[in-house]
Amino acid sequence: MPLPAPPDVQTDLAHVQGADVFVLFIESYGATSWERSEFEAALAPSRARLTADIAATGRGVVTAFVDSTTFGGESWLAHISLLSGTEVRDPDINMRLMAERRDTMVTAFSRRGYQTAAVMPGLLAAWPEGAFYGFDRIYAAADLRYQGPPFGWWDVTDQFVIARMDEIVIAPQPRAPAFVFMPTISTHAPFTPVPPYQPEWRRILSATPYDEDHLMQAYQATPDWTNLGPGYARSLAYLHDTLGGYLRMRADRDFVMVILGDHQPPALVSGEGASWAVPVHVVTGRSDVLARLRQRGFRDGLVPAHPSVARMDTLMRLLLDAFGNTR
Repeated sequence: MPLPAPPDVQTDLAHVQGADVFVLFIESYGATSWERSEFEAALAPSRARLTADIAATGRGVVTAFVDSTTFGGESWLAHISLLSGTEVRDPDINMRLMAERRDTMVTAFSRRGYQTAAVMPGLLAAWPEGAFYGFDRIYAAADLRYQGPPFGWWDVTDQFVIARMDEIVIAPQPRAPAFVFMPTISTHAPFTPVPPYQPEWRRILSATPYDEDHLMQAYQATPDWTNLGPGYARSLAYLHDTLGGYLRMRADRDFVMVILGDHQPPALVSGEGASWAVPVHVVTGRSDVLARLRQRGFRDGLVPAHPSVARMDTLMRLLLDAFGNTR
């Protein structure tokens, strides 16, 4: 069966022009985190802090659910679905699509003068398939040069990756506006140990990012494979603090930040009969972008609501329509 025709990605990006645009895929961030009472209670404080961080920096946020093209794993299926605008649900379609030459969300931004970067902390080997997307630069784990203590499957922490991304992509001036794609990793199963949040952002780039007592306290937590829920909630709370801290650190910058889940967490966490829905938040100070997203079913605040406004692949066009005038 042939692949569907590619969507039209022609847009003038008039409503985001000049702003840095981020697409941050949050590992295992699913509707479950909002729909199960134990997660809602555990995450209420960090969600309140993130809401306050967004407001304190003069930004707004709108939110919706979208239906992912994968469940519990295989994050790349969600990544390529969004960035290509093509529904990809299995590795065979993934590889067939990557063998073609198509426009993507990345090339839509490149065409309008953006520098484009993929920051891939989980990328440990050569990735020739990455050429499909059209990034100007792909930063793999080795390019990030993490020096701190190991956490999770890939050692590196999300706060470090965001700080390093800022150092190499956002901080240098003068430059063209940036489009940055980044999948996070600190919320990957088994979710424990959770890195401490470091409020001194410059320190997170050093070889000693944490005080010894904070580090030892984090390392004392071990996965309970019969009950991964508490670790899952703690890892999301860490990410909330990391995102809020970065927004405050760069309060003076013009950002459009798309924050979305790649898929629901594994069934051990999400439970039986969970949907394929994931949250998507758009954080920005650009009121016209927020208004256009409200017209497409997003609602104010961090709390998503059913039904989903799009599937992961059709979300690309929805976002591009909000970012500019499309044909």
